[in-house]
Amino acid sequence: MDYWQFFSTIAALFFTLGFIDQCRMTYKTRSVEGLSLLQWVAFTAASAIFVGYYAHLHQWAMVVVSILGTFCCLALVVMIVRFDSRAGCNDS
Repeated sequence: MDYWQFFSTIAALFFTLGFIDQCRMTYKTRSVEGLSLLQWVAFTAASAIFVGYYAHLHQWAMVVVSILGTFCCLALVVMIVRFDSRAGCNDS
C-alpha cells in the first residue's frame, strides 16, 4: 500500500465512522427528523459503486471500508422508512 492509498483509506474510515455514529444515534432515538431519504439513498448507491471501483483497483482495505459504509447507509435508509412519522404505520 502506497502513501496515497494509506491516507485515502484513513479518510474513508473517518467518513464511515460518521455513518456508524449516525446509525447508532438514529436507532437509539428512533428519530429521523432532519434526515433526507434521497441523500441516504444516494450515499448508499455511491458507496456500493465504490466497492466495485476499489475491487477493480485491488485496493482491498478500501473495499472493506466501502462495504461497511454501504451497509451503514442502507441501514439508515431502512430506519428512515421505518421510523418516519409521516408514513403513518409505525409499530414502534
